Amino acid sequence: MADGTPAPRGRPRDPGLEDRVFDAAIALYAEAGWAGFSFEALARRSGVGKAGLYRRWSDRQDLLRQTLEARWLAPAKIDSGALRGDLIALARQVFAAYAGDNARVARWMAMDGERHPEVRSATAPYVEATIRQGRAIVRRAIARGEIGGQVNPGLLMDLIVGGVVNHVATTPLRLRGAMVAKMDAFTTDLVDTALRGIGVAPSEDR
Repeated sequence: MADGTPAPRGRPRDPGLEDRVFDAAIALYAEAGWAGFSFEALARRSGVGKAGLYRRWSDRQDLLRQTLEARWLAPAKIDSGALRGDLIALARQVFAAYAGDNARVARWMAMDGERHPEVRSATAPYVEATIRQGRAIVRRAIARGEIGGQVNPGLLMDLIVGGVVNHVATTPLRLRGAMVAKMDAFTTDLVDTALRGIGVAPSEDR
């Protein structure tokens, strides 16, 4: 180069590569589970060559874990500054995941975790982290004085997450469209009901 700086070697890093791969990977896993989650299938789906995939991810276990972190549940991204807002955001995040195009991810994670030790080992850190992140929502509210320290973070998470998952799972297929259309109202009602259960009167500023 004219200024004496050596020209970079090889191809420049593609800033959009990870997004393309994660989008394709979550869809592939939802469709085929672990048995179909291969670098070859992902290369075809994402348009990224196998060599490029192997340069970025050491194996498909690592890729699955990072895909879940990037495209599945992420309670760590939630922090409205108030318990009610955080719980509504969490409920809607769970609803969107379990009722969306990639809803089968949850089913495959459960089945593959039982059948394939490598999947269980790869996804355990992600699963444990999401549980901690969800409970941290409640602990922050306790620290702010919004709720008392006697509130069990795990139990409150079970009420919110379990309520959403059960609602989605038990809604008949013919009513799925109406269910999705009423997501905001359902999640708000669910959170407000749970808050009343722990002795908190819901209000817009909570």
